[in-house]
Order: sequence, then C-alpha cells, then structure tokens
Amino acid sequence: MWTSVKVEVPVQAVGVVIGRQGSNIRLIQDSTNTRIKFSDGEENGKRMCAILGLPENVRLARQLIMKAVDEQPVVEVSEVKVPNMAISRIIGRNGDTVRSISHSTGVKVTVVKEEDFTTSPSSSEDMRRIILKGSKEQIEAAKIQLLEKVAEAEEYRQKISESASKMSLRFRGRQGTQDSESSLGSNGGVHQEVLSSSSTDKFIEAYVSAVNSATHFWLQVVSPRAIDLDKLVTEMTEYYSNEENRELHELEKVTVDSIVAAKFPHDDSWYRGRVCSFSHNEEDPRQNQVTVYYVDFGDTETIQMNTVCELRTDFLKLGFQAIECFLANINPESAQSEEAADMFEELTYASQWKSVMVRVIGYQQQGITTIPCVQIIDTNGPMDIDVAKELVKRGLASFDRDPS
Repeated sequence: MWTSVKVEVPVQAVGVVIGRQGSNIRLIQDSTNTRIKFSDGEENGKRMCAILGLPENVRLARQLIMKAVDEQPVVEVSEVKVPNMAISRIIGRNGDTVRSISHSTGVKVTVVKEEDFTTSPSSSEDMRRIILKGSKEQIEAAKIQLLEKVAEAEEYRQKISESASKMSLRFRGRQGTQDSESSLGSNGGVHQEVLSSSSTDKFIEAYVSAVNSATHFWLQVVSPRAIDLDKLVTEMTEYYSNEENRELHELEKVTVDSIVAAKFPHDDSWYRGRVCSFSHNEEDPRQNQVTVYYVDFGDTETIQMNTVCELRTDFLKLGFQAIECFLANINPESAQSEEAADMFEELTYASQWKSVMVRVIGYQQQGITTIPCVQIIDTNGPMDIDVAKELVKRGLASFDRDPS
C-alpha cells in the first residue's frame, strides 16, 4: 500500500538534495522506487519535500534525504582584501581568470566594485574587497589562487619599476611647437598607445615623459608595455652601437614623417623617432642635421645625420608609447611662462619616471587628430594634489571659463 510523507528541508540544503541538474534526487528516487517532489514556496526558511511510495521505501528515501541535509558542507562567507593594482590580473581578460578560480574551487567569487571617485583617484596602494562564499575548504583553496595572482601582479609591477629605473633622466629642454605637428603625422600602420581605463574612477597611472608647456605635454602609461619598451631600447642600442649594423641601415635619403632609429644625444641610447625636418649642409655633408620626434617619449632633438639610421622592421612591433595631451580646464594662454612650465614639471615629476594618476576629461581637435585633455593628480604624498588647481593656486595659470 502506497503512502506519502512530507519532510521539511532547510532552503540552503535544497540544492544539495536535488543535486546538479537533479542528479541526486533522481538517484534517491531510482534506488528507493519512490517519487519525490519539492514544493515551490518556502516557509520559515524551509521547503516541503513530499515522498510517495511503499512505506519501507519512503522511510529509506527520507533517511537518504536527511543524510544529504546533515552532510551538506557548511556555507561560509569570507572577505579577502587585495591590492587594487592586482585586480585586473585577478579578473583576467573578460573575467576569464575569476571565473576559472570560481569553477575550480566551487566558490562564488565577488569582486566588490571600487568607490566612484569624483575628484581624487584611488592610489595603487588602496585595497579592494573580494567576497568568497563556499565551504571552509573551498574558500581556503580560492584564497591560495587569489594570493598567487597578487604575487604575480606584484612581481610584474616590480619589473615595471625596474624598467622605469633604467630609463635615463631625459634632457628637459622645452619642446618646440613643431613637436605637436610631428606627433600628428602618419604612424605608418603602427599602433599608437591610448589612454583608456577599465576602472570605475577612470584614472590611469602614467609618467609625464616630455613637456612643452604647463598645458601641453606627453604621457607614457604605466603598464606591461613599459617592460617591452625597456627591452626594445636595450635591443636597439645594442644593435645600432655596432658600426657594421649602422652601415647596413644607412639612410640614403631622408623624408619627413619617416620612422627611423635615432640616437638620443643625452644618453647615447637608440630610440624610435619620426623625422620632422632635415637641414642639408652644402659645404660639409657630414654636418647634415635631422630634427627627430621620439615617438615613445614625446621629446624632439636636432641631431647629426650620422646618428640616424633606417629602422629594422621588427622594431615596429610595439605601439608608439608617447601620448600627446593637454591639461584640462586650464586656459592655455594663462600658463605659457617658463615658471609655470617649471612648476608643472616639478608637480608631475616630468622625465623622472615617477608616476601620477591621470583621467581623461575631454578632447581637443587639432587637424585630423583628437588630443585628450586630462586631469592630473599626484598621489605620492600624504595629500593628493590636483596639478591644475595647484598651478592656479600659485598664480601660474587660470581656469578656462568653459571647462568643457
């Protein structure tokens, strides 16, 4: 004679009893020759489970269900704090890494969104919260993987820092107005680095690599590309320091906007450059000069023709790193003095390879090129300093009437 029994199952244990895609509940039904159905609603944190079958089979099915409830892992919630700079490595491309951690450990991983800053960026030392939900063992396994990603991020950041320390203090003479024009030329198919951020506050860590004025300058993004650029400069310098290689790549003719290998006169290293102009010396061709815009730094130098060579094509794989920018919300006419430019260099650690935080506020059109207008915040000291506001405070600049 068939009978029916109802069993109360805690809501948090229903998933364990049912199993993935109903596998566990089907196993219990098949092994006990019973029919089991859960009610749709819940009451007092419990759902009703109805078991239908022969009395003996119903009792066995009930025992199996209660065993599954009793043996279910205790779900815990744990919070882990990790450095903000490690978040991108933890999340991975399109979230692949965090999904992999969740899948391999069975833990629900939630990266808490950072606060949306309106005037000041979160520094690289800020911590982000990650919420882990699962059994104690699962959470511990997830923590191990998260710490591995943090260690990887710290190791990579150390390499970036080492690459920056190898960069020489570049000569900070004022860049001429032709530099902007030269930087707007064709890239010859080479990718130009851009300012983009996936963080909520939209701030980007960057170096100020060259300065024309307090409102016109060039940035390098602090990223793994900094390591790639360091390797590129090392390889180019080693290659072009060899006289035979220079003869092999000797320039027969110089054309404006052509991409070349150019020696930097202040550190004897070789860099990628774009030809801005060419000066021919009729009396002594050895004194021919070339004005070169260094595409990875933003500065411009006039150098001897014999220190410029054809660029080996494989040295074009890395995108050009110098990004031309304007300082947002400042009237450029009000900040053209040498004193303003000197103060801007001091506030932004120009060419010293010490990073600041930048955020794109808008864009300015120059010819066919759109140049970003950025806010710059120095977060290296105890107090964040907005560079534009500091220039105005010191009487070296004035705000634009229409910041947009």
